[in-house]
Amino acid sequence: MYQRLKIQLLLSASLLCLFTPVFTQSTELRKEINKLISYDTDIDLKSNPGFMIGVIDNDSTFFFRYGATVDNEGETYDEQSVFEIGGLTKVFTAGLLEVLAKEGHIKYTDRVNSYLPEDQRNPRMKDLTIYHLAMHLSGFPKRPTLFGKKEKERNNPYKYYTKADLIKFYTQYVPNKDEYEKFKFAHTNYALIEYVLEQKMQSSFEVILKEHLLSKLDLSKTYLDPTELRATELSTGYNRAGIDASPWVFQSFGGSEGLKSNVKELSEYVRANMGISHTELDKTLPATHEIQLSSTYDKNIHLGKAWHIIDTKSDYDIRMHTGTTGGHKAFVAFVDETKTGVVLLSNSSLGTEDLGMLILRMINHNWKRKA
Repeated sequence: MYQRLKIQLLLSASLLCLFTPVFTQSTELRKEINKLISYDTDIDLKSNPGFMIGVIDNDSTFFFRYGATVDNEGETYDEQSVFEIGGLTKVFTAGLLEVLAKEGHIKYTDRVNSYLPEDQRNPRMKDLTIYHLAMHLSGFPKRPTLFGKKEKERNNPYKYYTKADLIKFYTQYVPNKDEYEKFKFAHTNYALIEYVLEQKMQSSFEVILKEHLLSKLDLSKTYLDPTELRATELSTGYNRAGIDASPWVFQSFGGSEGLKSNVKELSEYVRANMGISHTELDKTLPATHEIQLSSTYDKNIHLGKAWHIIDTKSDYDIRMHTGTTGGHKAFVAFVDETKTGVVLLSNSSLGTEDLGMLILRMINHNWKRKA
Protein backbone atom coordinates (compact mmCIF):
# COMPACT_ATOMS: atom_id res chain seq x y z
CA MET A 1 0.00 0.00 0.00
CA TYR A 2 2.71 2.48 0.98
CA GLN A 3 4.88 1.61 -2.02
CA ARG A 4 1.89 2.08 -4.34
CA LEU A 5 1.11 5.42 -2.71
CA LYS A 6 4.71 6.55 -3.16
CA ILE A 7 4.73 5.62 -6.86
CA GLN A 8 1.38 7.34 -7.49
CA LEU A 9 2.50 10.53 -5.78
CA LEU A 10 5.71 10.63 -7.81
CA LEU A 11 3.73 10.14 -11.01
CA SER A 12 1.33 12.91 -9.99
CA ALA A 13 4.24 15.22 -9.28
CA SER A 14 5.71 14.52 -12.72
CA LEU A 15 2.38 15.22 -14.43
CA LEU A 16 1.89 18.44 -12.53
CA CYS A 17 5.23 19.79 -13.72
CA LEU A 18 3.57 19.99 -17.14
CA PHE A 19 1.01 22.43 -15.75
CA THR A 20 1.49 26.02 -14.70
CA PRO A 21 1.91 26.46 -10.90
CA VAL A 22 -1.79 27.29 -10.62
CA PHE A 23 -4.38 24.92 -12.10
CA THR A 24 -5.97 26.95 -14.88
CA GLN A 25 -9.06 24.75 -15.15
CA SER A 26 -10.99 22.87 -12.51
CA THR A 27 -11.28 19.88 -14.88
CA GLU A 28 -7.51 19.38 -14.70
CA LEU A 29 -7.59 19.33 -10.94
CA ARG A 30 -10.64 17.08 -10.72
CA LYS A 31 -8.91 14.47 -12.89
CA GLU A 32 -5.96 14.40 -10.49
CA ILE A 33 -8.23 14.18 -7.44
CA ASN A 34 -10.18 11.33 -9.06
CA LYS A 35 -6.91 9.44 -9.53
CA LEU A 36 -6.06 9.85 -5.86
CA ILE A 37 -9.51 8.63 -4.81
CA SER A 38 -9.36 5.62 -7.14
CA TYR A 39 -5.80 4.48 -6.55
CA ASP A 40 -4.58 5.83 -3.24
CA THR A 41 -7.50 5.86 -0.80
CA ASP A 42 -9.96 3.36 0.60
CA ILE A 43 -12.87 5.78 0.25
CA ASP A 44 -16.16 3.98 -0.30
CA LEU A 45 -19.09 6.21 -1.21
CA LYS A 46 -21.37 3.77 0.61
CA SER A 47 -19.52 4.56 3.85
CA ASN A 48 -18.94 8.22 2.91
CA PRO A 49 -22.18 9.06 1.10
CA GLY A 50 -21.03 12.55 0.20
CA PHE A 51 -18.31 15.13 0.71
CA MET A 52 -17.18 18.53 -0.52
CA ILE A 53 -13.61 19.54 -1.35
CA GLY A 54 -12.22 23.04 -1.56
CA VAL A 55 -8.76 23.63 -3.05
CA ILE A 56 -7.07 27.02 -2.62
CA ASP A 57 -4.18 27.90 -4.92
CA ASN A 58 -3.18 31.55 -4.51
CA ASP A 59 -5.98 33.66 -6.01
CA SER A 60 -7.92 30.63 -7.27
CA THR A 61 -10.34 28.49 -5.25
CA PHE A 62 -11.94 25.37 -6.71
CA PHE A 63 -14.85 23.37 -5.29
CA PHE A 64 -15.68 19.73 -5.99
CA ARG A 65 -18.63 17.62 -4.91
CA TYR A 66 -18.72 13.85 -4.50
CA GLY A 67 -21.62 11.56 -3.65
CA ALA A 68 -25.05 12.63 -2.46
CA THR A 69 -26.49 14.56 0.45
CA VAL A 70 -28.69 11.62 1.43
CA ASP A 71 -27.57 8.02 1.01
CA ASN A 72 -28.94 6.44 -2.17
CA GLU A 73 -30.53 9.68 -3.37
CA GLY A 74 -29.36 11.89 -6.20
CA GLU A 75 -29.26 15.36 -4.64
CA THR A 76 -25.69 16.62 -4.32
CA TYR A 77 -23.85 19.18 -2.23
CA ASP A 78 -22.54 22.55 -3.26
CA GLU A 79 -20.08 24.97 -1.68
CA GLN A 80 -22.86 26.46 0.48
CA SER A 81 -23.85 23.12 2.08
CA VAL A 82 -23.48 23.29 5.87
CA PHE A 83 -21.64 20.68 7.95
CA GLU A 84 -20.72 20.36 11.61
CA ILE A 85 -16.97 20.98 11.95
CA GLY A 86 -16.42 19.65 15.48
CA GLY A 87 -12.96 20.31 16.94
CA LEU A 88 -12.02 22.47 13.93
CA THR A 89 -14.00 25.10 15.86
CA LYS A 90 -10.85 25.66 17.92
CA VAL A 91 -9.01 27.43 15.10
CA PHE A 92 -11.85 29.98 14.99
CA THR A 93 -11.75 30.43 18.76
CA ALA A 94 -7.97 30.87 18.56
CA GLY A 95 -8.46 33.39 15.78
CA LEU A 96 -10.97 35.27 17.93
CA LEU A 97 -8.47 35.41 20.79
CA GLU A 98 -5.86 36.87 18.45
CA VAL A 99 -8.27 39.56 17.22
CA LEU A 100 -9.39 40.46 20.75
CA ALA A 101 -5.75 40.69 21.84
CA LYS A 102 -4.90 42.98 18.93
CA GLU A 103 -7.92 45.17 19.68
CA GLY A 104 -6.84 45.46 23.31
CA HIS A 105 -9.76 43.61 24.89
CA ILE A 106 -7.57 40.86 26.37
CA LYS A 107 -3.96 39.87 26.93
CA TYR A 108 -2.68 36.31 26.72
CA THR A 109 -0.99 36.88 30.08
CA ASP A 110 -4.30 37.73 31.76
CA ARG A 111 -5.20 35.41 34.61
CA VAL A 112 -8.33 33.32 34.01
CA ASN A 113 -9.52 34.01 37.56
CA SER A 114 -9.50 37.76 36.84
CA TYR A 115 -12.25 37.28 34.25
CA LEU A 116 -14.54 35.42 36.65
CA PRO A 117 -16.82 36.44 39.51
CA GLU A 118 -15.14 35.87 42.86
CA ASP A 119 -17.28 32.84 43.73
CA GLN A 120 -16.25 31.14 40.46
CA ARG A 121 -12.50 31.49 40.88
CA ASN A 122 -10.19 28.61 41.72
CA PRO A 123 -7.41 29.75 44.09
CA ARG A 124 -5.40 26.64 43.21
CA MET A 125 -5.30 27.88 39.59
CA LYS A 126 -4.33 31.48 40.37
CA ASP A 127 -1.52 31.47 37.79
CA LEU A 128 -3.59 29.98 34.96
CA THR A 129 -3.63 32.38 31.97
CA ILE A 130 -5.47 32.68 28.69
CA TYR A 131 -2.28 31.51 26.98
CA HIS A 132 -2.31 28.31 29.07
CA LEU A 133 -5.81 27.54 27.80
CA ALA A 134 -5.06 28.41 24.17
CA MET A 135 -1.97 26.17 24.17
CA HIS A 136 -3.44 23.25 26.20
CA LEU A 137 -1.05 23.84 29.10
CA SER A 138 -3.60 23.77 31.92
CA GLY A 139 -3.33 20.06 32.71
CA PHE A 140 -7.13 19.72 32.47
CA PRO A 141 -8.56 16.35 31.40
CA LYS A 142 -9.86 16.00 27.84
CA ARG A 143 -13.36 16.46 29.19
CA PRO A 144 -14.23 17.44 32.77
CA THR A 145 -14.29 14.92 35.58
CA LEU A 146 -17.76 13.35 35.94
CA PHE A 147 -18.68 14.55 32.43
CA GLY A 148 -20.13 11.12 31.69
CA LYS A 149 -22.84 11.53 34.33
CA LYS A 150 -24.44 14.25 32.18
CA GLU A 151 -24.01 12.31 28.94
CA LYS A 152 -27.58 11.04 28.75
CA GLU A 153 -27.50 10.55 24.99
CA ARG A 154 -24.51 8.57 23.80
CA ASN A 155 -24.31 10.30 20.42
CA ASN A 156 -25.03 13.80 21.73
CA PRO A 157 -22.34 14.27 24.39
CA TYR A 158 -22.79 17.99 25.19
CA LYS A 159 -26.57 18.27 25.14
CA TYR A 160 -26.98 18.19 28.93
CA TYR A 161 -23.61 19.50 30.09
CA THR A 162 -24.19 23.13 31.07
CA LYS A 163 -21.85 26.04 31.63
CA ALA A 164 -22.78 25.81 35.31
CA ASP A 165 -21.44 22.25 35.27
CA LEU A 166 -18.26 23.47 33.58
CA ILE A 167 -17.56 26.25 36.04
CA LYS A 168 -18.31 23.92 38.97
CA PHE A 169 -15.64 21.59 37.61
CA TYR A 170 -13.21 24.50 37.32
CA THR A 171 -13.74 25.86 40.82
CA GLN A 172 -13.23 22.42 42.38
CA TYR A 173 -10.37 21.25 40.17
CA VAL A 174 -7.13 20.28 41.90
CA PRO A 175 -4.22 20.61 39.46
CA ASN A 176 -1.66 17.89 38.93
CA LYS A 177 1.75 19.55 39.30
CA ASP A 178 3.30 17.00 36.94
CA GLU A 179 0.92 18.01 34.11
CA TYR A 180 0.57 21.76 34.60
CA GLU A 181 2.35 23.84 31.93
CA LYS A 182 2.96 20.72 29.82
CA PHE A 183 1.06 20.14 26.60
CA LYS A 184 -1.99 17.96 27.13
CA PHE A 185 -4.77 18.26 24.57
CA ALA A 186 -8.17 18.89 26.17
CA HIS A 187 -11.50 20.10 24.80
CA THR A 188 -12.01 21.53 28.28
CA ASN A 189 -9.52 24.34 27.61
CA TYR A 190 -11.49 25.83 24.74
CA ALA A 191 -14.80 25.32 26.54
CA LEU A 192 -13.40 27.46 29.35
CA ILE A 193 -12.15 30.08 26.86
CA GLU A 194 -15.72 30.41 25.62
CA TYR A 195 -16.99 30.96 29.16
CA VAL A 196 -14.36 33.46 30.31
CA LEU A 197 -14.74 35.53 27.13
CA GLU A 198 -18.45 35.78 27.79
CA GLN A 199 -17.69 37.05 31.30
CA LYS A 200 -15.06 39.48 30.06
CA MET A 201 -17.06 40.88 27.12
CA GLN A 202 -20.48 40.58 28.78
CA SER A 203 -22.01 39.02 25.71
CA SER A 204 -22.66 35.57 24.27
CA PHE A 205 -19.78 33.75 22.64
CA GLU A 206 -21.58 33.62 19.29
CA VAL A 207 -22.17 37.39 19.29
CA ILE A 208 -18.52 38.03 20.20
CA LEU A 209 -17.33 35.65 17.49
CA LYS A 210 -19.56 37.20 14.85
CA GLU A 211 -18.74 40.80 15.71
CA HIS A 212 -14.98 40.48 16.05
CA LEU A 213 -14.15 37.70 13.57
CA LEU A 214 -16.82 36.24 11.30
CA SER A 215 -18.34 39.51 10.08
CA LYS A 216 -14.91 40.78 9.03
CA LEU A 217 -14.70 37.91 6.55
CA ASP A 218 -18.42 37.93 5.67
CA LEU A 219 -18.83 34.39 7.00
CA SER A 220 -22.60 34.38 7.41
CA LYS A 221 -22.99 30.60 7.13
CA THR A 222 -20.56 29.87 9.95
CA TYR A 223 -22.44 29.82 13.23
CA LEU A 224 -22.84 28.14 16.61
CA ASP A 225 -26.50 27.92 17.59
CA PRO A 226 -28.78 27.14 14.64
CA THR A 227 -32.05 29.02 14.27
CA GLU A 228 -35.07 26.97 13.27
CA LEU A 229 -34.36 27.84 9.61
CA ARG A 230 -30.67 27.07 9.85
CA ALA A 231 -31.34 23.74 11.51
CA THR A 232 -32.96 22.61 8.25
CA GLU A 233 -29.82 23.67 6.30
CA LEU A 234 -27.50 21.30 8.14
CA SER A 235 -26.45 18.32 6.04
CA THR A 236 -27.56 14.88 7.18
CA GLY A 237 -24.70 13.02 8.83
CA TYR A 238 -24.03 9.31 9.21
CA ASN A 239 -22.35 7.44 12.03
CA ARG A 240 -19.87 4.58 11.64
CA ALA A 241 -22.73 2.14 11.19
CA GLY A 242 -24.14 4.19 8.31
CA ILE A 243 -27.16 5.28 10.33
CA ASP A 244 -28.42 8.88 10.40
CA ALA A 245 -26.69 10.77 13.21
CA SER A 246 -28.46 13.48 15.17
CA PRO A 247 -26.77 16.92 15.12
CA TRP A 248 -24.88 17.72 18.29
CA VAL A 249 -26.56 20.16 20.67
CA PHE A 250 -24.45 22.39 22.92
CA GLN A 251 -25.12 24.02 26.26
CA SER A 252 -21.37 24.39 26.73
CA PHE A 253 -18.23 23.48 24.75
CA GLY A 254 -19.50 25.45 21.75
CA GLY A 255 -16.17 27.28 21.52
CA SER A 256 -14.42 23.94 21.40
CA GLU A 257 -16.53 21.81 19.06
CA GLY A 258 -19.79 23.57 18.24
CA LEU A 259 -19.44 25.49 14.96
CA LYS A 260 -21.16 24.70 11.67
CA SER A 261 -19.79 25.96 8.36
CA ASN A 262 -19.41 25.20 4.66
CA VAL A 263 -16.49 24.57 2.33
CA LYS A 264 -16.66 28.06 0.80
CA GLU A 265 -16.39 29.89 4.12
CA LEU A 266 -13.75 27.53 5.51
CA SER A 267 -11.74 28.17 2.36
CA GLU A 268 -12.05 31.90 2.96
CA TYR A 269 -10.86 31.42 6.54
CA VAL A 270 -7.84 29.52 5.24
CA ARG A 271 -7.13 32.37 2.83
CA ALA A 272 -7.19 34.84 5.72
CA ASN A 273 -4.78 32.64 7.68
CA MET A 274 -2.44 32.67 4.67
CA GLY A 275 -2.78 36.46 4.46
CA ILE A 276 -4.52 36.53 1.06
CA SER A 277 -8.16 37.29 1.91
CA HIS A 278 -7.66 41.04 1.25
CA THR A 279 -9.21 41.87 4.62
CA GLU A 280 -7.81 43.36 7.82
CA LEU A 281 -7.47 39.84 9.26
CA ASP A 282 -4.64 39.04 6.86
CA LYS A 283 -2.29 40.75 9.30
CA THR A 284 -3.79 39.18 12.43
CA LEU A 285 -4.64 35.51 11.91
CA PRO A 286 -1.19 34.29 10.74
CA ALA A 287 0.04 34.77 14.33
CA THR A 288 -2.18 31.86 15.41
CA HIS A 289 -0.10 29.34 13.48
CA GLU A 290 3.36 30.51 14.44
CA ILE A 291 5.18 27.69 16.21
CA GLN A 292 4.84 27.99 19.98
CA LEU A 293 5.68 24.52 21.29
CA SER A 294 6.70 21.03 20.26
CA SER A 295 4.00 18.42 20.69
CA THR A 296 4.16 15.18 22.60
CA TYR A 297 2.65 13.34 19.60
CA ASP A 298 5.64 13.30 17.29
CA LYS A 299 8.96 15.12 16.99
CA ASN A 300 7.86 16.43 13.57
CA ILE A 301 4.62 17.96 14.86
CA HIS A 302 4.66 21.40 16.45
CA LEU A 303 1.93 23.55 17.92
CA GLY A 304 0.53 26.96 17.22
CA LYS A 305 -2.57 28.42 18.88
CA ALA A 306 -4.95 25.54 18.03
CA TRP A 307 -3.16 24.78 14.74
CA HIS A 308 -0.94 21.71 14.38
CA ILE A 309 2.21 22.34 12.34
CA ILE A 310 3.81 19.40 10.53
CA ASP A 311 7.44 19.50 9.46
CA THR A 312 7.58 18.02 5.94
CA LYS A 313 11.41 18.08 5.86
CA SER A 314 11.13 20.36 2.85
CA ASP A 315 11.18 24.15 2.43
CA TYR A 316 7.84 24.54 4.19
CA ASP A 317 5.50 23.12 6.83
CA ILE A 318 1.83 22.14 6.85
CA ARG A 319 -0.68 23.90 9.10
CA MET A 320 -3.67 21.68 9.80
CA HIS A 321 -6.59 20.81 12.05
CA THR A 322 -9.46 18.32 11.94
CA GLY A 323 -12.85 17.91 13.55
CA THR A 324 -15.32 15.08 14.16
CA THR A 325 -18.92 14.92 15.37
CA GLY A 326 -21.39 12.04 15.46
CA GLY A 327 -22.05 12.28 11.74
CA HIS A 328 -19.61 14.73 10.15
CA LYS A 329 -15.87 15.02 9.57
CA ALA A 330 -13.88 18.17 8.77
CA PHE A 331 -10.30 18.59 7.53
CA VAL A 332 -8.32 21.76 6.82
CA ALA A 333 -4.65 22.05 5.90
CA PHE A 334 -2.54 24.63 4.13
CA VAL A 335 1.02 25.53 3.13
CA ASP A 336 1.63 29.17 3.89
CA GLU A 337 4.72 29.53 1.71
CA THR A 338 2.99 28.38 -1.49
CA LYS A 339 -0.44 29.82 -0.58
CA THR A 340 -2.15 26.48 -1.15
CA GLY A 341 -4.75 24.77 0.99
CA VAL A 342 -7.37 22.03 1.11
CA VAL A 343 -10.73 21.91 2.90
CA LEU A 344 -12.69 18.67 3.05
CA LEU A 345 -16.12 18.22 4.65
CA SER A 346 -17.76 14.80 4.82
CA ASN A 347 -21.20 13.65 5.94
CA SER A 348 -19.71 10.58 7.61
CA SER A 349 -17.77 10.37 10.86
CA LEU A 350 -15.42 7.90 9.13
CA GLY A 351 -13.66 10.86 7.56
CA THR A 352 -11.44 11.49 4.56
CA GLU A 353 -8.34 13.18 6.05
CA ASP A 354 -5.94 11.03 4.03
CA LEU A 355 -7.47 12.33 0.80
CA GLY A 356 -7.14 15.92 1.99
CA MET A 357 -3.45 15.49 2.71
CA LEU A 358 -2.87 13.67 -0.58
CA ILE A 359 -4.47 16.55 -2.49
CA LEU A 360 -2.33 19.10 -0.67
CA ARG A 361 0.77 17.06 -1.40
CA MET A 362 -0.21 16.69 -5.05
CA ILE A 363 -0.74 20.41 -5.70
CA ASN A 364 2.61 21.07 -4.03
CA HIS A 365 4.41 18.72 -6.43
CA ASN A 366 5.25 16.15 -3.76
CA TRP A 367 6.53 18.94 -1.48
CA LYS A 368 8.88 20.22 -4.20
CA ARG A 369 6.89 23.22 -5.37
CA LYS A 370 8.76 26.49 -5.12
CA ALA A 371 7.46 29.04 -2.66
